[in-house]
Amino acid sequence: MANLNYYHESGLSAAFYDVVSNAYPFRGDIDFYAALAGPAGASVLELGCGTGRIVIALAERGYGVFGVDLAPAMIQRAAMKCERLPPEVGRRIALMQGDMTRVALDRRFDAVIIPFYGYAHLADPAARARALAVVAEHLRPGGQAAIHLPAPAMLRRPLGDEELSGPYNAAGDQVRIRVVERTFDEATSRFRQVMDYTLIDAAGTVTRQSREDLVYHAAGRDEIAGSADRCGLTLSRTLADFDGSETGREIIHVFTRRD
Repeated sequence: MANLNYYHESGLSAAFYDVVSNAYPFRGDIDFYAALAGPAGASVLELGCGTGRIVIALAERGYGVFGVDLAPAMIQRAAMKCERLPPEVGRRIALMQGDMTRVALDRRFDAVIIPFYGYAHLADPAARARALAVVAEHLRPGGQAAIHLPAPAMLRRPLGDEELSGPYNAAGDQVRIRVVERTFDEATSRFRQVMDYTLIDAAGTVTRQSREDLVYHAAGRDEIAGSADRCGLTLSRTLADFDGSETGREIIHVFTRRD
């Protein structure tokens, strides 16, 4: 039987996405995106918003945020989290299921972001160019955009003993998330990581399992800069981390919309 695609409705990766994202402490990413947008009250479009970690954090700081994600399971979880927010925060958030290469909202934002490797899900240069065109179409002149990607060293790292586990409810049920396979094809720049998700009840019985494929595609700076330029964006800077710590794991490209 074929593995499920990551974030599939019948899998477990969307339900436990926050467990995985919390294991990657991108120090300073919220501060970075807030500074990109400007003072509180500015508007932000997040393409690939996942379960709403950044959407909610920015809304709590006073920003108006529109989150878009392709996976229905991810948007559903983001919506559930937003429903529990104080009304004054929740009213600053809009969510939509949609494709970052095609979405058209007929409005412009002070900042547009594609965080946590979302751009790396796009499989070919044409799709990546379309996503940058969407960024340009939704960014006000002079506004800034950012794309967060894994550094090449992250995609080429060998498989180790990698597992996350812990309780996920008051009953003491456990989730175990294990990386069981990892490959990077130099010819196609395609990264594939196979993840096993296992739910175990308090008695130690496995109650559910899901094996899922996480796929990323590497894109070089020259490709990104060229595609950006053709749609009215200037690649103004490239950073190695959000807070300057130079971990070697991250690449953040920052763009400015030309008038």
